[in-house]
Amino acid sequence: MKEKFCGTPTLETERLILRKLELTDAQDVYDYAKNPEVPRFASWEAHKSVDDAIGYIEFELNRYENDEAGAWGIVLKSSGKLIGAMGFVHFEEANSCGEIGYALSRDYWNDGITTEAVKRVIRFAFEEININRVSAIHVVENPASGKVMQKANMAYEGLLRQKMFAKEKFWDVKQYAILKEDWLLLSDDLK
Repeated sequence: MKEKFCGTPTLETERLILRKLELTDAQDVYDYAKNPEVPRFASWEAHKSVDDAIGYIEFELNRYENDEAGAWGIVLKSSGKLIGAMGFVHFEEANSCGEIGYALSRDYWNDGITTEAVKRVIRFAFEEININRVSAIHVVENPASGKVMQKANMAYEGLLRQKMFAKEKFWDVKQYAILKEDWLLLSDDLK
């Protein structure tokens, strides 16, 4: 396994460019992150100002500087607009596994964009940094996120009771994962 994240390279799909976040993205990040529906089932709160977006981007810039697992901005090729972010929220080099998370502007839900981005990051994980396992969790109350995981060929592994504490309560989460050996068996059109 490679030790680092290849500088968080730009990744492409049919409709998307996944790239490092930049300070010039602050308004776009704020535009999607200010809607309380976007982080409703996440550990973070809706952004109250562009300064919140700047703080988030600065956190990611620091991760890039250290070549750590981090987030990609999700950019629509058709418009060049940044509409979300996704990446590794946890990474365990010793165990060759990582957990991904994502957030997308409410305006683009239910269009397959998140699934497209997740599949591309899974491909990066297995082909470029050569890890063995990619997982993701979603709170039980957010089954739409679980559908993204299923469409990305991740297998349901179980219910983790009160696994996440956020917004002053404990949340039950469902966990999904895909192993490199399973991913290699998929046909190219499913990857």
